Amino acid sequence: MTSMTVIDPISILKLTLAAGVSAAVVIEDLRHRQIPNSLCAALLATGMASAGFARGWTGLKGGLLGALVGFAVFLIPYGLGGLGGGDVKLMAAFGAMTGIQGVVPALFLTAVTGAATSILYLFYSRMRGTAVPVAIPYAPSIVAGSLIVAFSQLGGK
Repeated sequence: MTSMTVIDPISILKLTLAAGVSAAVVIEDLRHRQIPNSLCAALLATGMASAGFARGWTGLKGGLLGALVGFAVFLIPYGLGGLGGGDVKLMAAFGAMTGIQGVVPALFLTAVTGAATSILYLFYSRMRGTAVPVAIPYAPSIVAGSLIVAFSQLGGK
C-alpha cells in the first residue's frame, strides 16, 4: 500500500501568493533596480500569517526568527555597500516564509544562484565585448533560492 502526502491548503495558498509576488519582485528589480516595500511587506505578512495559521504561536515564533536571521545576515553586505535595502527586506520576508528551519538553506541557495548569475553576467559581457556590470540585480537569486526551499517544505511538518 502506498502512502500519499497530504498538502494543507494554507501551504498551497502561501506558495501561490509567494510565487505571484515573487514574479513582480523580480520584474521590478530587473527593470528598475528597486524592490517595492509593499511587495516585501506582502511576502512578510503571508509568511507570518501562514506560519501562525498552520502551527500557532510556535509557527509565529519560527517565522519571526527566520525573518530576523534573514535580515541580520543580509544586513552585513548591505552595510558594506554590496546589497540594496530592498534585498535585505526581501530576504527577511523569505525568512518569515521558510521559517527558522528553512532560512539557512535559503541563504545558501541564494548565494549559489547569485554566484551562478554573476558568472553568467561575466560570460555574457565578455561574449558581447561590453563592460562588465558593476552590480547585478539580486532579487532573482533571492527568489530562486528561497522558493526552492519553500517548495521543498511542502508536505513536511
